[in-house]
Amino acid sequence: MTNSYTEQEEQILEESFNAMTRNGVRAFTVDSLSQNLGMSKKTIYKFFPTKEVLVEKSVELFFRLIEKKLKGLLKTEPNPALQFVKVMEFIMGHISKVSIEKLAELKSRFPNVWKKMETFRLARRDDFYMILSEAQIQGYVRKDVDVQVVATLYMNIINSTFQPEFFLNNNLAPSNAIQHFLKMVTGGLFTEEGIKYTNELFDNDED
Repeated sequence: MTNSYTEQEEQILEESFNAMTRNGVRAFTVDSLSQNLGMSKKTIYKFFPTKEVLVEKSVELFFRLIEKKLKGLLKTEPNPALQFVKVMEFIMGHISKVSIEKLAELKSRFPNVWKKMETFRLARRDDFYMILSEAQIQGYVRKDVDVQVVATLYMNIINSTFQPEFFLNNNLAPSNAIQHFLKMVTGGLFTEEGIKYTNELFDNDED
């Protein structure tokens, strides 16, 4: 995701993503986008010739912003156990803002965009490996755990299991399901010292 956009292009993509988040991709139109931006459709089509391109580039820009924020978070928090907590808080905060129905709609109508979302999630495996490796060195993760295997399993389980249809078919809220999944993972992964920090994630979510 190395594309660089002009200020006008970013404005279009940010408003597109916000509109899709609010209303879903089915209700999202270039007509409504043009009205919201006070910009002609001709200008929008000059940069993004089809609705599919607009959806794809909007999601890609969102990924890039997420990646930038995650890297900034990891730089500003030296404690790896708290890094784990804050990254998961950040992820769950974003998940809770989008309805499962709208995600299911995106997956159904734009499967290529959804595949890019899955690729982006799997790429976070290296971030979690780095966090867990340092946490193990500092005594927050058990010594008998292979963190490379855990990081790979962790991201693949999330990617393959936590799909829109999984939540819809089981009548589960994403943030609640992920929280319980994390409790299972951290309970077997972290030491007592590490669990003191990871419990902050669950305590804060219950407030």
